[in-house]
Amino acid sequence: MKNKKLMQLACEKWGNESQRRMGIEECAELIQALCKYERNQHLDAALNIVEEMVDVELMLEQLKLMFPEYESNADRIRGYKLQRLSELLGVEFVR
Repeated sequence: MKNKKLMQLACEKWGNESQRRMGIEECAELIQALCKYERNQHLDAALNIVEEMVDVELMLEQLKLMFPEYESNADRIRGYKLQRLSELLGVEFVR
């Protein structure tokens, strides 16, 4: 089964509102893992960050399905953000 279909099934089973809340929770868990890493930089803490990053990535895939505006706007917004970052860094941004 393809990832997109799996994400659609998750949204259908638990509902968009529930999955949006789960996205918030997963982001909070990533924030917490990053804070813990700053206090104690060891392998277990780094692996916890990776696990939480994957959880957030999976929730982002579901959020993309919930917000059809993503598809038509993300590339333009990403380009603007990357251009701005390159200017802050004083480097040339090549698309």
